[in-house]
Amino acid sequence: MNLYVRIINNVIEYIEQNISEPITLKDLSVEFCLSEFHFSRLFRVIVGIGLKQYILGRKLTVAAEKLRSTDNTVYYIANELGFEYPETFSRAFKKQFDISPTLYRRKEHTLNTIPKAQVVERDIMNLGGILTLKEDYIYFDSFNLYGKRIKVDEKDNDFSSKLNCTGERVLKDLKDNNDFYSVVSCNGDGSGRYNVFFGIEKNENKKSEKVNIPTGWYARFSYYGNMLDMRTTFSDDLYRWLVVKEIEPLQNGIGMINIYNSADLHDVKILVPIKNAK
Repeated sequence: MNLYVRIINNVIEYIEQNISEPITLKDLSVEFCLSEFHFSRLFRVIVGIGLKQYILGRKLTVAAEKLRSTDNTVYYIANELGFEYPETFSRAFKKQFDISPTLYRRKEHTLNTIPKAQVVERDIMNLGGILTLKEDYIYFDSFNLYGKRIKVDEKDNDFSSKLNCTGERVLKDLKDNNDFYSVVSCNGDGSGRYNVFFGIEKNENKKSEKVNIPTGWYARFSYYGNMLDMRTTFSDDLYRWLVVKEIEPLQNGIGMINIYNSADLHDVKILVPIKNAK
């Protein structure tokens, strides 16, 4: 596991185990032997949310659970979670969830809670004091993939199941030691609608569709996990990497290529077409 990812995983567990304490940036920096400045940046890059916002969100989420599952008073719950004054707790709760803790206890209301962070495992490096993705580069000669193409919309309720079912159908044709690919092409309008092609390099099924991977350079990044859970994190990571490295993506009809390890489909290499390798 990447060093930075491991540190933040340990931080997440520490916060959960000490959620009732008044956890501060200074406390965590001392505990994990990092400067406050570096620790704050590291947490935001890895988790995608500021440390103070995350801790407060987790405390208020736990408080909401206690309001529904116990008969303890608001004052008791506030004090139990490290709030010095119940008024401070109530104001924070209402600001976070748009409802007071007292009213939430009496009334059915859906909250946008802050779940325990699930840190996406990927390779992060420190580049001149800036945290960004660690990459390498690969050059492809043009080749074809054979499989199945589908159109998906992130707003649809069947978004995840549609992707999983299509991928599983293509996986049935996978031979030992063959790579399994998914190729994503978005509309470029931020609508959440895009085309996904699942395929392999050799397929004897004559009904399979075909997609061409164009010749050129690709930046390659290592991730580990479920691709559906990683897509938002990767989008943020990639934007930061493009800015830091000053690399221009290549518009060749391919948004990104995901190559899955046939022995462990959570082991994913994500490739993005670029104009030139640095």
